[in-house]
Amino acid sequence: RRSFSSPPLDSNNNNNNNNTILTIYHPKNKMKRLILLLLLSPIACTSIPFKKVKPNENVQDETKEDPTISSVRGAASKLTTLNDPNTDTQPSLPTLIESFFQTPSEISSLKEALHIHSNTAEMKTFLQTTRRALHRKPELMYELPTTSNTIQSILTELDIKYTTGWAKNTHPDVYPGTGGYGIVAHIGTMSPTQPCLILRADMDALPILESTPHIETFKSTQDGKMHACGHDGHVTMLLGAAALLKKMESEIEGTVRLVFQPAEEGGAGMKRMVEEGVVSLSPEAKLGFGMHVWPGLPTGTIA
Repeated sequence: RRSFSSPPLDSNNNNNNNNTILTIYHPKNKMKRLILLLLLSPIACTSIPFKKVKPNENVQDETKEDPTISSVRGAASKLTTLNDPNTDTQPSLPTLIESFFQTPSEISSLKEALHIHSNTAEMKTFLQTTRRALHRKPELMYELPTTSNTIQSILTELDIKYTTGWAKNTHPDVYPGTGGYGIVAHIGTMSPTQPCLILRADMDALPILESTPHIETFKSTQDGKMHACGHDGHVTMLLGAAALLKKMESEIEGTVRLVFQPAEEGGAGMKRMVEEGVVSLSPEAKLGFGMHVWPGLPTGTIA
C-alpha cells in the first residue's frame, strides 16, 4: 500500500493545503506500478478505453496554418529541448525508475522526480496552452478536424508515433460527418511478448452556448459549442502524461497505447474504435486506464 500527495492540475492557486493524500494498493506488475504513479501525478491520464485500422490518408488537413496548432506546438517543443530538472542534485528519471523496480520500497525519490518533472514552468505552460487552445475551438461528435490536428502536431513534436483515421462514422444518417479523426499513438517497445495497456481520452465537446464568466481569453469561439464536460482537460492530461512517458521510454518494458477518442457524447466513438481494432491491435492490450474530471470533488482528489 502506498500514499501519495497530489497537487492541483491547472490552477493558479499555490495553496499547498489543497493537496490530498491518496492511498492505493501497490500491484506487483511493473507496468501497472509505473502507470499508477503517472495516474496519480499532477498531469495524469483520462477516461477508459478499448482493435486494426490503417492510417486514413484521405482525411483533409483543414487547419493548415491554424495559430492554435502553432501555439501548442511551440509549447510542446520546449518540453523536448528541456534538460532534466535538478540533474545536478539527483539521477535522471530513467535511472530512478530502474532503481525503483529493483527496490520498490524506495519510492520517495521516484515520486519526487515525477512531481518535479510534471511541475516545471515549461510543463505548466504546455498544459495551460493546450487546454485553453482546445477550449477555444470545441468540436462535436465525429467532426473534429481542429482538435485532431492539434493533438497530431503535439505528438509529432514529442516524437511519438501515431496513426489517424480511427472512429469512422458508420451512421451518417444519425450523426453528421465522416469521422476518422480518432488517433492511436504508442510509446514503448511494441513487442507482442510484453504487456500493452491503453490510456484513453475523449475529444468531443457539447452543443452548449458557453456563458462562463472571467475567461474571455480562452472562451469558446464556436457559437453553440462548448467543452462543458471537460474533454479538453482529458486530452491535455493524456498529452502531459505522454510527454512524461516519452522521457522514460527506455525503461518501459512493454507498450503504452494512447487513445484519443471522438464521439463520446452519445456517438459511441469508443465502440467504433473497438470494432476497428484498438484493443486487439498488436501488441494486444490487456488493460485500460482512464479518468474523468469532476467539478464537485476537491482539487487533487481521485475517487
